[in-house]
Amino acid sequence: MHRVSVIFAILYCSAFSLAEESRLPWTSSKVKGSPEPPKPYVAEIVWPHLTFENATDIAHLPSRKKIFVTQQRGKIFVLPDDIESDMPQLELFADLKQAIPEFASSFSIAFHPRFESNGEVYVFYRIFDRNMDDGTRISRFRVFDDRLELNPETEEILITFRSGGHNGGHLGFGPDGMLYILTGDSEVPSPPDPLDTGQDLTDLLSSVLRIDVDKRVPGKFYHVPEDNPFLDVPRARPEIWAYGFRNPWKLCFHPKTGDLWVGDVGWELWEMLYRVERGSNFGWPIIEGAAVIKPDTDPGPSPISAAAVMHPHTEFASITGGYVSQTDRLPGLKDVYLYGDYVTGQLWGAWFDEKTGKTIVDKQYLADTRLQIVSFGQAANGEVLFLDWPRDQHLYRLVPNPVKGSAQDFPRKLSEAGVFSDLQKQLPADGVYPFSINGEMWHDGATAERWIGIPEEETIQQPERGPFATIPEGTVLAKTLSHEGRKIETQLLHFENKAWQGYSYRWNKEQSDAELVDAAGKTEKIGDLSWTFHSRADCVRCHNIGSDYRLAFQPGQLNRDGQLERFQSLGLINDHFVKKAEKEPAAEVADEAAPIDLRARTWLSANCAHCHRLRGGGSVTIKTNLSEKLENMDLLGIKPLKGGFGLDDPKLLSAGQPFNSVLYYRSVTSGVGHMPMIGAKTVDPLGAKVLHDWIASLGDSPEPKPGGVSAALQSKHRIFTGELKGEEKAQAIQSAKESSDPIINGLFQEFSDD
Repeated sequence: MHRVSVIFAILYCSAFSLAEESRLPWTSSKVKGSPEPPKPYVAEIVWPHLTFENATDIAHLPSRKKIFVTQQRGKIFVLPDDIESDMPQLELFADLKQAIPEFASSFSIAFHPRFESNGEVYVFYRIFDRNMDDGTRISRFRVFDDRLELNPETEEILITFRSGGHNGGHLGFGPDGMLYILTGDSEVPSPPDPLDTGQDLTDLLSSVLRIDVDKRVPGKFYHVPEDNPFLDVPRARPEIWAYGFRNPWKLCFHPKTGDLWVGDVGWELWEMLYRVERGSNFGWPIIEGAAVIKPDTDPGPSPISAAAVMHPHTEFASITGGYVSQTDRLPGLKDVYLYGDYVTGQLWGAWFDEKTGKTIVDKQYLADTRLQIVSFGQAANGEVLFLDWPRDQHLYRLVPNPVKGSAQDFPRKLSEAGVFSDLQKQLPADGVYPFSINGEMWHDGATAERWIGIPEEETIQQPERGPFATIPEGTVLAKTLSHEGRKIETQLLHFENKAWQGYSYRWNKEQSDAELVDAAGKTEKIGDLSWTFHSRADCVRCHNIGSDYRLAFQPGQLNRDGQLERFQSLGLINDHFVKKAEKEPAAEVADEAAPIDLRARTWLSANCAHCHRLRGGGSVTIKTNLSEKLENMDLLGIKPLKGGFGLDDPKLLSAGQPFNSVLYYRSVTSGVGHMPMIGAKTVDPLGAKVLHDWIASLGDSPEPKPGGVSAALQSKHRIFTGELKGEEKAQAIQSAKESSDPIINGLFQEFSDD
């Protein structure tokens, strides 16, 4: 702790011991409702007494009036398809993990259209080892003659293909009686399509497959239909019906037209919904939605088809394809295709052309569920259900939103919010309390001030066990970002109706007030800065369930200068909130007297853990939150799945070797592979130094090979520390500019004007 901070803490604690501070009620808040009209629908739990773990699929068997919920770890449960059924209990249909020794995870099941006569059920699952040429299986099973239960001894493996990160994972029977199967590009999220399989028809990846399971040919348990499109293409796999997908997640057939609809999870810019026809090519990896990605890829034999619907990553981040609603319970959604997003929890509807039913003419944002929507399914009477993720999951349905009307009287100016008594001086209103944290997020050089207001003198209740706190309705967290003495933006995080919503206010030139930024956000030039006011959807992507939505107001971050004890005494937080700080210790990143590992971990938590933690939504499943021990972070000595960026012997975290650590590279480049994806675009020099010193402290640090990315990374570190300056610094920067390697160029991008 700095000397000034120590003196302040002593004086503060002495004063606090003499007279206990009284909490003032916050009565001035005008932060209520929403600046946008309420969404027409909300999510409602079906059967609150039932929960699932890692469930991935809902399948319907109308002939038995049953639905089946598939859990990733192998159990499949049976329930009635009438969602009005009173308190049903789960019945076990299968436990694949117990029955199949090499079983790893299951994705979906489908029942044969003539199930009542042949008892056939088809399962999409993966075996233990990843990146195996035959690690993913499509198998046929039959049920026992005397009961509705899968008989594992009847397995026939129809198709196998490579197991990897993007498996696709869904299958279903079309109105033609054929079995359709979704496959992904079987690899890591980045770089895009590393196997170059998206346009390659010689394997089964990145495709919709179509097979006839009622016929067999020698050596196979299925037959390729004679009208499949690529039978005459040399070396093409005949099972392919359409291709050019990245990671298609969920298919459905329109109940009236029979058209096949597929959601495809995009890469960095777009999420797509396709109407799939015979021989369709949707362009991956040449394009992602409307963006050109790898234009030099050799195209397949079909022209590229456009997506029916595209969502930018300001709205969606990981699409989950759905089903067409047929229920009379929701007449406004009759014949509407319902689909959602795994990261933001947005649930949308798409309206079809009434004459043909083949094109989408409108789409609407129907519900803000704040759930990680992992799967959709259907039940009796065309009812669409959906699942959240990953634990204590429920089945949900849509119901009309009880809150109706137009946009509410939400403060359009910060001066109207009731958070500050003197806005220009940033003096909080009575009952609104400033707070500071140990580890600041890097904001492209901007500084932050923070406040919290909780109405009615209520308390944030942290449970004794479990990660998620109970938040009083109306709680507001505020943060003002300033650069070179000028206020740029004030962000409000507001808790209402059991959900958090983020809002951005842009300060005017006069510094007299700040205006609410539109929901879509915007980027503009402010002085020398390119500043992004993030969209409401971007706010949700970071303030997610994994972090309990509050990124800064967390026990470890607040544990400084007697702040936790003060807030506990005021009744803002309970005692379990205070005790939780022991499990997630933090330090000021700039405090050189603090342990280097604690400083680095605090920086990682502030800058990375909103995505990279359990349930954080990050595509790389490392865990950088403060509560994780190093050995549990899935970092140390791990081979990177999204590319090594040309480093010498790259690891996510290479003990003692920051210049071989992808974690360090991503944190100090503003070019290729820069992190975070959302947020700062420049590099934090202090954070870079602390991260370097921490990694170096974990082991021996050999010199990198000359001329490569690791050596360039070392040169940048030496510039940050001042070891390289003057002519040496200029030569290092010029050398990087002249390099033909874009990764090296990107490392020195911020020095382009030096």
